[in-house]
Order: sequence, then structure tokens, then C-alpha cells
Amino acid sequence: MQRIINGIVFDGQPSKDRWIVTVHDLGNGHREGVVQRAVDWQEIGPLAPGAEPMAPTDEEVQDRIDANRKRAARRAKTRVRRLCKAQGLDTLFTLTYRANQVDLGLCKQHFELLRKRMGRLLGGWCYVAAFEQQQRGAWHIHVATHALPRTFRVHGCLVKSFNVVRAMWRDIAGALGGNFDQSRKKRHSRKSPARVASYLSKYILKAFEDGADFSKRYLSSRCELPRAVRIELRTHSLRDLVDLLHGEVCEGARQLCSAWVSPFGDVVYLCGEVP
Repeated sequence: MQRIINGIVFDGQPSKDRWIVTVHDLGNGHREGVVQRAVDWQEIGPLAPGAEPMAPTDEEVQDRIDANRKRAARRAKTRVRRLCKAQGLDTLFTLTYRANQVDLGLCKQHFELLRKRMGRLLGGWCYVAAFEQQQRGAWHIHVATHALPRTFRVHGCLVKSFNVVRAMWRDIAGALGGNFDQSRKKRHSRKSPARVASYLSKYILKAFEDGADFSKRYLSSRCELPRAVRIELRTHSLRDLVDLLHGEVCEGARQLCSAWVSPFGDVVYLCGEVP
């Protein structure tokens, strides 16, 4: 790949011995780590006098747009995953409509009303919400949050939390017929935040595949993610770097819960969590 900076052409090639190691401690026992090959940039020289970069073809322009959208989708997916982990969200539920409600703006307004009510009910509410459109066009919301208490005290009486939240959502949805779904509770309730994060973040890539603006497909309570530690190392042994990364990610009582390697073998991802 090439870059032109102040009229100087630079050529970038994957480094043979330089690697970037990044470790992200997200709290709640979660750590993520990445090893990736660095890029070596070499100055080629100045552009010829009067020369200008060739205008890209329509196909090249479209390829760049698609590549940028893929990168943005991956960044959004990564952020959703890390928000779930950093907040320790271990429970999922779904908010739906009985009617064919196809207005995303209205769906977000309804969720904002629920967010305020949940905040008052719990004294603050941590969540990450992803919006998905069904095949018929109706919107529904997947919400990652902390496990709700078994009951809430309402007007002096103990009421099951499921019934309280369902009643609030139905009141907000009105004639559209809202429903609060915990039918997947056995599989997802009180699961590892890593699994919850994986389940929720997949909807970001689904939005990309649908050609939608995935950046508007999720909302989160305020959460400042910890800064990652990033170092550069020189070695010809990727195995040594992976061993080093594994030691950082699985330090203490943490266990490896996910790992993958890029098709070219130049990026390795590991994540660990306390079981």
C-alpha cells in the first residue's frame, strides 16, 4: 500500500520482525489481547513535478466505500462487545411489538422512555441495546443488562420483576402491543458477559449485511472504557508472542474463552475471563 504525504510517496509493507501487542483490561475479570504485524514504511520519493495521483475508477471508489464500511462495522461490533464486558452485563431480554411497527425512530423513543423508568426503578440502569428489524419489517430490541431482582416492591406489594418490566413496556408501546420476552432465559440468563457480548454484537454485523447504518443500531448506558496497553516488540517467532499474550490475558484465575487467527496468520486475538 502507498501513501502520499506532503507530496512524498511512501510504500508500506508488513514488517518481518516488528509486532504490535495490545492488551485491554476491561474490568470484571475480562481481558482481551491482540498480536498483529506492524507495517514498515519506506520513502519512495517526491511526486514528479506537475504529477497528480490518478483518479480512482468507479469500481475502486465502491471498493473503498465497502472497505470503510466493513472497518466501521468491525469497530462498532468491538465497542458493543467491550461495553458489555466492561459493565459486567450477564443477562439478555428482548422487547417486541405485536403490531408491525416499522419506525426505528419511534422504537428508540419508546426505549428511551423505558430507560428512564428502569433507572428510577433500579436507582440507575446499565445496559447495551441493539435494534433489529424482523423479516416482516417490525423492529425489536435486544438488551444486555444485569440480572434483575426476582421481585420489585410496587405500592407496598412484592411483584415479580418480569411482570413489572412487561407492564412498563406494554404501557409505553400502547396500541402497538408491546411484549417483554424472556423465553430464552434458560440459555442466556446469568451467562458469562463474554457470551452475552458475543450474542449482542452479532446484530451489528447483521445490520452491515443488510446495508443499513449500523452506527445507529445500538445504544448504551454511559461507560468509559479503560485504555489499552500497547507495546511494540521485535521477534521472528509469532509463537513466543502468542505465549506472552496468553500469559497476560489468562493471568490469575482467568481462563481462555475465545481465540482466533486471521487467514494470513498476521493477527491473533485472545480473550480471557474469570469463570
